[in-house]
Amino acid sequence: MALIMDNVDPVYVTETKNAFDRYNRENFYGKQFDISLLTLSDSIRIVRISGFENAGAALQYLDKASKLAGREIIPWLSENKYSFIIIDDQNLEILNGNKDIKTYRKFLSVYFPGSFPSVK
Repeated sequence: MALIMDNVDPVYVTETKNAFDRYNRENFYGKQFDISLLTLSDSIRIVRISGFENAGAALQYLDKASKLAGREIIPWLSENKYSFIIIDDQNLEILNGNKDIKTYRKFLSVYFPGSFPSVK
């Protein structure tokens, strides 16, 4: 699972990582999630949360976290500055190579209909 951040100051990217680390410790005791920061481009940063058993578990986490993000987890960050996706190691490597987040979002809308809005 990843949070895609567009044109967000690096300080807020780091604070977002810290906020999700806190959220995970408070809500998923005994569960080990790894959180990493990645730079896709000058304007796109990624906060990646890994450690899910499968895509279904990542989608469940995403559903819960995305509903709370703007209110409780990262309320200081405008909702038009971030979006959620799921991504595995292999697809992250491809995305890091081609830097094409729009095409990856289209891929998600095809393989997970209803979970990710289609990109125009």
